[in-house]
Amino acid sequence: MICDLSTVLNNDGATLSFSDALDVSKETEGLGIAFLSPVVVRGEIVCRNNVLNLSAHVEGEMTTNCARCLKELNLPVAFDFEETLSQDGEDVPDRDSVIVFSGTTIDLSDIVVSNLLLNLSYKYLCNDTCRGICQICGADLNQGDCGCSQDEIDPRWEQLKNFK
Repeated sequence: MICDLSTVLNNDGATLSFSDALDVSKETEGLGIAFLSPVVVRGEIVCRNNVLNLSAHVEGEMTTNCARCLKELNLPVAFDFEETLSQDGEDVPDRDSVIVFSGTTIDLSDIVVSNLLLNLSYKYLCNDTCRGICQICGADLNQGDCGCSQDEIDPRWEQLKNFK
């Protein structure tokens, strides 16, 4: 997602709007989630005092599994983010909170992916009352009790039963 910033650089008040679809499947591979289609990114970059303010909205749909019962979930993803951009890092008091670029173009892909990963949860549930699966037989406890005895204690923890 390359943006040509030549029209807004050093042009106080200038605005550049953008809209694009970004395939994030490779970046989210191995995280237990998959995006069904490219995410849609819409936003604008505004020049203020030779610093560029990026604001964007991201939407997409992902699939993952419930963290308790492993049921497959299709979930919408939508969030807004803002970043500050600066050409060569000049005119910026706090360089740690600014994305520095050189030239007149910037690839927004990495910025979008970073914000996407920050906005994902580490676990998703099919519902708040999900009971998960039985640790003994693997049955889905949302469908009903499986009949396994839950009184068994892991032998490694057996001594704690007598602790008072």
